[in-house]
Amino acid sequence: MSLKVRLTVTMVGMVVLTVLILSGMQLNTLVSTWLAHNHEQSKTTADFVTRWVTYRVNEMPPTPPGMPESEIRKIWVERIAADPELPGVLTGTLVPTGSIVEISVAGPQNRVLTSSNPERVGTLLPTKLTLDQLTRLGPVDRLIAILSVRVDYETRKELGILGEPVPVFVIQVLVSSSLLRAAVAPEILWTSAVSLLFVVIAGLLAYLVAQLTLQPLERISATIDSIASGEMALVPHHHSSASEFQAVEQKLRLLGEQFRGAKEGATQLRSSMERRLAAISRLTGGVAHEIKNPLNSIAIRLELLRNHLSEAPEAEEEINIISQEITRLDRVVRTFLDFTRPVELATTDLDLRTVVQDVLTLIEPEAKRTKVAMEFNSPAAPVRVRGDADLLKQALMNICRNALDVMPRGGHLRVGLLRAGQEAVVSIADTGPGIPAEHREKIFQLYYSTKKKGSGIGLAMTFRAVQLHGGSIEVESEPGQGALFRLRLPVAQ
Repeated sequence: MSLKVRLTVTMVGMVVLTVLILSGMQLNTLVSTWLAHNHEQSKTTADFVTRWVTYRVNEMPPTPPGMPESEIRKIWVERIAADPELPGVLTGTLVPTGSIVEISVAGPQNRVLTSSNPERVGTLLPTKLTLDQLTRLGPVDRLIAILSVRVDYETRKELGILGEPVPVFVIQVLVSSSLLRAAVAPEILWTSAVSLLFVVIAGLLAYLVAQLTLQPLERISATIDSIASGEMALVPHHHSSASEFQAVEQKLRLLGEQFRGAKEGATQLRSSMERRLAAISRLTGGVAHEIKNPLNSIAIRLELLRNHLSEAPEAEEEINIISQEITRLDRVVRTFLDFTRPVELATTDLDLRTVVQDVLTLIEPEAKRTKVAMEFNSPAAPVRVRGDADLLKQALMNICRNALDVMPRGGHLRVGLLRAGQEAVVSIADTGPGIPAEHREKIFQLYYSTKKKGSGIGLAMTFRAVQLHGGSIEVESEPGQGALFRLRLPVAQ
């Protein structure tokens, strides 16, 4: 995710969070206000109905003196139940409120005497949650209660004889959550619409702010690209509004000039070095050829001299020594010529198992002669690489022959092949004397050898061959515990 997108998302997220908090506070205030209003309205309605019932009871004919209280209660209940005007009064009180759905008057045992809903008459007064309980809920629970399924909430008022614990009448006023929801829903929709509008506007402003803020960074990025491509002089000079960005751009411009100068110097130096190396290569190649031609002549004359002195045994021994030294010197010159000329790889798809097996077959007679036991472990499936078979065989042959040289009295040569991810790994381990730590970093250098008669060419050629194939070579060794060479080559895709 780009910095511009992250900055825009962060700012929009902060605005959304702020809008949600403010909207929640607005909705909570709105719901609380409506609940307080309806709660007060329902109590006012209950007080009004109580006064009306009291008025109707008081204007009835007086009861005879000495009548039992139970009879008086019964007469009052009968008169209220039979009052023809009371249902109309209850219905008329219900209409203008907007959220009250039912008003009922019940007598003893909570049986409904009269109601704005005629179907309630004669039934038991239902028990509902009170508006006080709804008001005491938390903001979220209260909003869910109003916006969920329809629930009626009550406000009760009891009317009885002074000093008596049991009331004569119970007035119940029911408020519907559906009507509350209908009253609150437009405000919720309006608040949501305004909040969404603010979020959209905030998103556009956040994008513009991010665009303006990151313009200097884009110019800095373009400046860095121009520095990397060496085109610093072509970059127009912009001036950022922020002093911090101006300082960074100025420093980058100075760095670009220095980098361009260093790059030009490096280019010139590389060109000079290439010319010198080419000259050295031509010179050394010519010198090697000049050395090789006399060596060939000396070798031919030495064979003629050997034929003339065939009857002098003491001269034969000296001639053999001279011949061996000439052969060694010729091999050194040929190797040097190989290193001074470019190598062209004849790459094909190879099964590395076959390459390793061919090398072990070639060195098997020498291993038997020195009593070295060979072991080869490889997977059943082919391990395919793309490379030059002859060059890879020569690289492996050099390591294996070095291993045989360090085990003149016998030992073990273990060769392993496996595939590790996208690499083919060839491991060659011997049980020789090992390689001292001070020599391990130098064994791949040309003409560096730890053997008395070694030329220092074999491992250098191996290192070069592995590099030409895009691989690497590692060595692990401890004195007295042998050496382990590990060649890593990329597998064929």
